[in-house]
Amino acid sequence: MLERIGAHSLGSLCNADTRVLAFGASIRPLEPGTKVVGRAKTARITPGQNAGIHRAVHTAEPGDVLVVDGGNSLGFGPFGDILATNCMQKSIVGLVISSTVRDVAELRVLGFPVFCLGANPTPTGKSEIGEIDIQIVCGTARVNPGDIVVGSDDGVVIVPAEFAEEIADKADAVVAKEQGYLQSISAGKSTYQLFDLGSRS
Repeated sequence: MLERIGAHSLGSLCNADTRVLAFGASIRPLEPGTKVVGRAKTARITPGQNAGIHRAVHTAEPGDVLVVDGGNSLGFGPFGDILATNCMQKSIVGLVISSTVRDVAELRVLGFPVFCLGANPTPTGKSEIGEIDIQIVCGTARVNPGDIVVGSDDGVVIVPAEFAEEIADKADAVVAKEQGYLQSISAGKSTYQLFDLGSRS
């Protein structure tokens, strides 16, 4: 299922079903060309704290994507190269966080996929344990543990786990339909004609 969902563009997934939710335009990949797909391992931290991320990494399974509600904070760097190295050792496949991060150059060298609000080197504490394996809101998307996370240059979307097969089928149909559009355009039709916009004027 991860392969089927991950094979589609974010646009096709969003076109397929309104239950596919985007995380919002502010959460972007640190490195252009970054792609990620996996099951959500959720955490919530208070800005200025990061023990919850360490807890999530410690209990995560191979193939998980860390999805962290960071409170939309721009003031701290709760994730950096040490945590990324630990993630890679555990075969965690990426991070999505509604916060800034630190050690950007090192993260790029490591090649660990990170989607975030930008960079800030300000350190964080560990006096609050945070929360893990709960429903969170990251960016503008509500995320449950085990939901399918897909990230690319277009941002990040969440595919609810219980509807993943249905959404994958719908996305397949979207792609087939769009291939038909492209063939019609190659044959000389305009998008204005394809979508029958003349009948609406």
